[in-house]
Amino acid sequence: MENNTQSNGVPLEEKILKRIPKEVFILSLFMAIAATLLFDIGMGLFVLAGGVLAAINFIWLNQTLTKILHREKRNALKTSGLLFGLRLVLILAVFFIIIFFFSNKIIAFAAGFSSIIVVLLFEALTVMSKLKTWKN
Repeated sequence: MENNTQSNGVPLEEKILKRIPKEVFILSLFMAIAATLLFDIGMGLFVLAGGVLAAINFIWLNQTLTKILHREKRNALKTSGLLFGLRLVLILAVFFIIIFFFSNKIIAFAAGFSSIIVVLLFEALTVMSKLKTWKN
């Protein structure tokens, strides 16, 4: 079995998990610049806001899972249910506010929020390309 630590002793997974929010922000920034040039500044700001929210959401998810996995099973289930419910309510609230007040900008926000999918796909393909074998 292959060792997944880098030369500095930090596991590869941890490096990737720290890198993803930065990549989401950078991708959404480029998308926001393109949206500003193609449409208007409002579209660009909503694309950027979607990317920032996706990055914050990912960081929060990562921290929550790390804390939950170090607890007892009974406490972890209660805590995780509450925290994930809260996350879902907050995300839905943000989308509701944008739909209610800025209905013409929801696609821009969703595009920025979806930038995390592109980043996760890129990271998965990068890791898969480094694998020496597909099967053991």
